[in-house]
Amino acid sequence: MVEEDWKEKAKKILKDKYGRATVYTGGTFDLLHRGHINIFKKAKEIGSCLVVAVSTNKLVRSYKGYDPILNYNERAAIVKAIRYVDKVVKQTKIFDVDQFQRLGADIFIIGDDWENRNNIPSGLKWLKENNKVLFVPYTKRLSTTYIKRKIIKQSYEIIHAEIEREFKERNNFQ
Repeated sequence: MVEEDWKEKAKKILKDKYGRATVYTGGTFDLLHRGHINIFKKAKEIGSCLVVAVSTNKLVRSYKGYDPILNYNERAAIVKAIRYVDKVVKQTKIFDVDQFQRLGADIFIIGDDWENRNNIPSGLKWLKENNKVLFVPYTKRLSTTYIKRKIIKQSYEIIHAEIEREFKERNNFQ
């Protein structure tokens, strides 16, 4: 997807609400990174209000098989502090159409890595069928999974450096 194509798609979806829309997105937002911020920023470019649904720990566990690194309250507080975000809500269901509608959202914004997945959740299917979803360019080579894998790969170096630093600190204070 060309970087600016998503704006044209947003204009087609939102029509006269472009620039004034309530934009909705959801996710885990564990180990927040530039890719998350890019989506929030794009959301504010097309709308006046951004609602971010942060997945509960239970929801994350149900589809990832493990707990997030940061708990829900920590992740929600971090997301809420971001200048592009107007409101944070709990996400207890992936692509929760009922919550999307209840909050009066006009469009759901998400990375284009979701666009051509095979087994899409029913909520995303509804959003696509009803022209309520905007896929924006995914930030290449950057994801929470990538960051976690990098930490695992570098864990020996990290642990070794921490032990060495702690040893030096102890010896300097004695």
